[in-house]
Amino acid sequence: MDREGALENRKGVAVGNVRTYGSAGRDTRGHGGRALRGLLAGSVIAGSVVIGGGALVAAAPAGAASSASGICTPALAPTAAQNASTTGVTAKSVTVGNVSIVTGPVPGLFEGAPIGVKAYFAMINAQGGVNGRKLMVDSKDDAFSGQQNMTETQEAISNDFGLVGSFSLFDGYGCAALASNTAVPDVSVTLDAGTNALPNDFSAQPLSGQETLGPVQYYKKHYPKDTTVGAIVSDVASAKTQMAQQFAGLKSLGYKIAYIDDVNPLQSDFTTDVINMKNKGVNAVDLTGIDWQDAAIFVQNANTQNWHPGLIFSGGPVYADQFISHAGGPAATNGIQIGQVYALYLGEDAKKVPAVKQFDTYVKKVNPSWVPDLYTLFGWASAEMFVQALKAAGPNPTRGAVMAQLKKVTSFNANGLFGGSDPAAKTLTPCFVMAGIKNGKFVRELPTSGGFDCNAKLYNASRVTG
Repeated sequence: MDREGALENRKGVAVGNVRTYGSAGRDTRGHGGRALRGLLAGSVIAGSVVIGGGALVAAAPAGAASSASGICTPALAPTAAQNASTTGVTAKSVTVGNVSIVTGPVPGLFEGAPIGVKAYFAMINAQGGVNGRKLMVDSKDDAFSGQQNMTETQEAISNDFGLVGSFSLFDGYGCAALASNTAVPDVSVTLDAGTNALPNDFSAQPLSGQETLGPVQYYKKHYPKDTTVGAIVSDVASAKTQMAQQFAGLKSLGYKIAYIDDVNPLQSDFTTDVINMKNKGVNAVDLTGIDWQDAAIFVQNANTQNWHPGLIFSGGPVYADQFISHAGGPAATNGIQIGQVYALYLGEDAKKVPAVKQFDTYVKKVNPSWVPDLYTLFGWASAEMFVQALKAAGPNPTRGAVMAQLKKVTSFNANGLFGGSDPAAKTLTPCFVMAGIKNGKFVRELPTSGGFDCNAKLYNASRVTG
């Protein structure tokens, strides 16, 4: 449905930057994978990782409840016995749990999350571990089931030291178990607001409701005439909510939203959208609200119609290993802009950001066939934060001692892989990276020397619901 310029008809408008992320995974998972990626394309906004009204969970099997439906319970203060617990610790090892979606309707959907944890632990173990102890991962698969996530989260609490690097659309189902034992550290990127609010949840990308306007400011400077925006958005509440936030951020800097079409995640042709955008005078196309597969189709359709808007940009979904080839190669994709809050972790930043080389190297060591995606990065970063706290807790770590150290982590950027956050306060920095496609490759544009630009404004998106 074309809602040309009708952004105000949505329930709530405000914020954003171009920081929405979908999977950078493979194109081999059929229509089910396309549908879920359509949901995810607007679901993980770097800097907030917000799910609009639990809409992603609405795609779950019949009978599954939304993780935002209030199933969590108030957090309880830890007892002395809970703080003193050394569950999962032996003289030679520390074992943590990871509960992620690995199988189900889309096999391998978030398999990258435990792979990322295992990769970071492999690097630390190669250095001798932590205080002589090897780090182990008890990897659990909730198989796209909220009930299974609940069960496995409780199992991890009972058997493992804590949870590290979990990633699931159903993580809210484990919230009550974590709330009942807040001595158990959960160092994971969560999609659930209830879990995010727990005192024992520490995320490298907390749900802060803040968005950096850095990429939008960059576009305004380098593409000053291209301010009439058209977009296609996956027709699910989560994507539409977060794109409403981004559109409001664009409007705050003088952009006009001239065309929006909410599309079926399985749509396979966007020629009508291309023609409509051209007729509406669109000269800036926002591809943030769809997955990389749909973005590739749109770019192909635009080239077939010989339409070349001055600016095509994405907040991250097109930063995927197969996007350029699927979109028509260099001739079709050169000049597309990407603004994100992560280093170019697929390898382009390996010479400028040492952590990228470490990340890619150890991912290949633990799983040679795996192409790193955003969820792999989340797992790696979560493992790094946990190890930082575990080391600081000393040679005889207890859950309470590690929790005390996690509360001191007020600045974290995964050694340069992330723009940065304050996990203890659950806030973010405005830092971002700009990249573009040049000669068929992803190329860093700002800052050119590496690192992040942290001079942008933050925009408060916390009140936006869609």
